Amino acid sequence: MEMQSTNPFYATAAALVSVILIGWLLMIGQSLIVPVIIAVISVYLLSAASTGLASVLPSLRDYHRLRSLIVLAIFVLFVVLFALFVSDNALAIAASLPTYADNLNTLIDNLANTLGLTEVPSVATLLERPQERIDVGALVQSAVGTVSGIGSVLVMAICYAVFLAADLKTMPGKLRIALGDETSAEQTVKLVMKVNKRIGGYLIAKTLVNGILAAVSFVIMWLLGIEFALLWAVLIGLFNYIPYVGSIIGVVFPVLLSLGQFGSLAASGAALIALMTAQLYVGYVLEPKMLGKSVNLSAFVVLLALSFWTLLWGAIGAILAVPLTAVVMIILAEIPSLRPVAVLISDDGEV
Repeated sequence: MEMQSTNPFYATAAALVSVILIGWLLMIGQSLIVPVIIAVISVYLLSAASTGLASVLPSLRDYHRLRSLIVLAIFVLFVVLFALFVSDNALAIAASLPTYADNLNTLIDNLANTLGLTEVPSVATLLERPQERIDVGALVQSAVGTVSGIGSVLVMAICYAVFLAADLKTMPGKLRIALGDETSAEQTVKLVMKVNKRIGGYLIAKTLVNGILAAVSFVIMWLLGIEFALLWAVLIGLFNYIPYVGSIIGVVFPVLLSLGQFGSLAASGAALIALMTAQLYVGYVLEPKMLGKSVNLSAFVVLLALSFWTLLWGAIGAILAVPLTAVVMIILAEIPSLRPVAVLISDDGEV
């Protein structure tokens, strides 16, 4: 038995089984775990906002609970207004679709004449029998279900954030009491503080970068005359939380809309070049300066983590991939036997 316990094969098999079990638990526990994680991230951002509010209004510096309530109320109001904003813009886009279809038909006809083609299907022809290809009722039901699910997750996350924010100040003291041993308690508190500093810094810096990107993108689209520029700018900022592919996905929507709006390849090409230029500047110049080594994950690990968390939790997993993997790396670094793994998945080996 002693030989089996030290055999590398058994150790590897046990590690593989543990990973599969953890992945299974994360998948089936998504409805519970995801709102809690969103709540924790919200508390990070709300705590930073509360500190900033104390700097702006020194008279509130000694009223921590009041500042927290003010920031939380603003956060809830922002979520409600954002939901209404997206809903109104979605209805407006739906109303504009016939005009976009006419513009696309004109563009197709012009391209056909240029290329000498005689039979080119129109947009109406491509969409003339949707019932034969698409179950519209099922599609609407799926969309309503998705929106309802996201709304439920956000409501739960807000509730969790309220109570988590209330317990945040007393958490270190409760950890010391719960663990009993002073040395273990101090180590745990240091680990939590390290996670707080690393992930909190990343989230704040990333949010600021995404806000700048959204503002620049809005100005570009406004100057080009693209409709619903504010909606697309907000979505570009949100999608930029997703590493690598998020920035591309965010640009696709306004570029495709501009194709239907203007019916011109030149206008859409100008939008694509301008928006991608902003993305490249933010991604390769501004973001490295502002984020620095906040998460310290290798590029390959970030890509692998993106695939893993997206597989588990979809779009929310893609957004949370970097901070969740950074937390895993920090925890691994505190376990002597697993520290080499943390070093390998880091960017520069400094964990």
